[in-house]
Amino acid sequence: MNKSKARKLGLIFTFSIIVVYFTLLGLLGEEGLLHARSMRRDLEHLHQRQEILVLQVDSLEQQNKLMSSQDALKDAAFRFGYQMEGEQVFYFTDEEDGDYGHQEANTPSISESQIFSGFSKPWIALMALAFSVVFTIGWAIVSQRRDRHR
Repeated sequence: MNKSKARKLGLIFTFSIIVVYFTLLGLLGEEGLLHARSMRRDLEHLHQRQEILVLQVDSLEQQNKLMSSQDALKDAAFRFGYQMEGEQVFYFTDEEDGDYGHQEANTPSISESQIFSGFSKPWIALMALAFSVVFTIGWAIVSQRRDRHR
């Protein structure tokens, strides 16, 4: 192999490793396209979950307002079989209204393993190196066969 071919292969290797590295970094990197798509899906899921929780809170506040009246409590007790005609029902209220404890909503969440966090720069550099080595060797083999046929 003469010097011009070796120089040409060195330039091809250098150029291919630079192009492949930045392409992979833009696609698979920690701030790449696939990571951004994954984060966008996660954000949409969190917005949907927040809307569900807001609706549940509104519904519970409305139920709480309705249950504070005596007629509503009697109707609910009668509906659920806790009161028969002629019985007297006693209602006990909490002294601290509004302190109900926190309950977790029964909505599925995206686990951390489903979010693509992207490859680190050393892994991308390793992938670019491997691709560039294979590409340069393939280029050398093809150019060598082409020169033989001439």
